Amino acid sequence: MQTKLSISLLAAAAAMAAGPVQAQVTISGYVDAAIERISSGGKTLNRLTSGGLTTSRLEFTAKEDLGGGLSAKARHEMIFKSDTGAMDTNSRETYVQLAHKDWGDINLGRLNLSSYHLYGYADPSFGSGYSPVNNMMVFYAPWRESNAISVNSARINGFQFRATLTAGKEESDNKKNGRVLSLAAAYSDGPLYIGIATDTQDKTNIWDKTKSRNERSRDSYLAAIYRIGGVELTGILHDYRGYYAYPPYVDFDTHGRSVQLGTRIDLGNGVRLFGSVVRRDDATGALADATGIAVGALYNFSKRTTVYATYGTVRNGSPGSAGAEYPIDWGLSPKAGENPSGLQIGLRHAF
Repeated sequence: MQTKLSISLLAAAAAMAAGPVQAQVTISGYVDAAIERISSGGKTLNRLTSGGLTTSRLEFTAKEDLGGGLSAKARHEMIFKSDTGAMDTNSRETYVQLAHKDWGDINLGRLNLSSYHLYGYADPSFGSGYSPVNNMMVFYAPWRESNAISVNSARINGFQFRATLTAGKEESDNKKNGRVLSLAAAYSDGPLYIGIATDTQDKTNIWDKTKSRNERSRDSYLAAIYRIGGVELTGILHDYRGYYAYPPYVDFDTHGRSVQLGTRIDLGNGVRLFGSVVRRDDATGALADATGIAVGALYNFSKRTTVYATYGTVRNGSPGSAGAEYPIDWGLSPKAGENPSGLQIGLRHAF
């Protein structure tokens, strides 16, 4: 019996040795929890919340060096709630990648759109829970999509180009439903970063029972950052127009613009500040105009552990026929005429 067991163990070890020994899998992520006081109208909520500064998540990454400058990577990101330990029903990116150090990379899976890399970088809070860029500017624009293919060039003389195409809902009776094309270009040189992007999305009109009538929306972005010593000045201009829908009952045609101005300040000794203001102006009046503000202070105990405080508020205008009210946080949706605000004091640990 002992001999048989030894032979089995040797066989298992040999099988493992025959595998791709150069492939390495790493587990990383963030655990972010905050004490929060959030108000909307006459309602106030005190709670412990997850992801005040960075979404709490697990990241699984596998990489392999294929030689000759070629490499492969697979990545899967899972969102969880640090306050309850429960896994979130939403997911972040999941993709497989083939890359060359001199040419760029191609990715297949669930991906952030090309435009996301521009306005996400120019967002002073990098997409924090109170970010008015996330909660107002791209309130109903596409930004992370399934069934996607992306191609990203290497950075050459400061220029980089990105393209993402999605297969949409993959419906046999309407192949264009949910399809998104995202194109972006950026230039970076010293203290200057500037980028442009446009996203085009096709959607079936939700009231068309034949599922043959397609509508289209277009979101265009201009993002810029300029660094002066430890201070970064950021700006984003967003133009949107077309048909937006949330099946099964909500859809509308609209157009308008939003602008973001902000800053990131490194005071040294682990202390950083950020501030961001977004103004949204809907040209048709079908949705509410609004102004959103987020400010924050961070102290880094180390490269991995950060304590922070953030404050955010949204001043919603007079609601139009659609009655859109922009939230300060997705955990507390404001009603018509309400101006939500929130304060968070939290701790984030990266691993």
